[in-house]
Amino acid sequence: MALEERLKQRLLGGAVLVALMVIFVPMLIEKPMDKQIVSDHAIPPEPSKPQRPPAASVSVEKPRNPSGGEAPPEVKPEPRPVSKPEPVRSLPPKRSSSASPVPARSSPSAWMIQVASLTNGENAEKLVARLRKADLPAQVERVKLDGKLHYRVRVGPEVDHRLAQRMLNKIEKTFKLHPKLMRYPE
Repeated sequence: MALEERLKQRLLGGAVLVALMVIFVPMLIEKPMDKQIVSDHAIPPEPSKPQRPPAASVSVEKPRNPSGGEAPPEVKPEPRPVSKPEPVRSLPPKRSSSASPVPARSSPSAWMIQVASLTNGENAEKLVARLRKADLPAQVERVKLDGKLHYRVRVGPEVDHRLAQRMLNKIEKTFKLHPKLMRYPE
């Protein structure tokens, strides 16, 4: 009897181990590495926008209602001056003649690929869908140029320049387009 009991326990333990492997092993396995574009760099945060001046004070008047009670207060904002922030300009880094020139960055940057600039929003969305189907991180940006609305189809941003260049080559070969590699943020 003891032999049959031990055999049952071993079989049950083996079944539990197999069940756990069936459940947890697929969670650990990912796509094959040749189909993934992996970057070990983090995308830098977008630069901070210029601070707006504090909101102007608001004057509140309490007009009388003809029936004798107070009417709800009217809020009239005071006009505030509008000023454009001046762009921040940095001086180019000094290079020593003894060392090889190394591009210096004042802040982290990444790369963005502009695939196309279209005037038809529906066509831009179709192109984005095709790019995403090819595992490329594509999006549409709406921009007014000369008073006309344009839709920029872009892929990225990508911190690693080599990976961005591979994505650009993939777009050229797969979609027969002539994309442009540019720094992000512009």
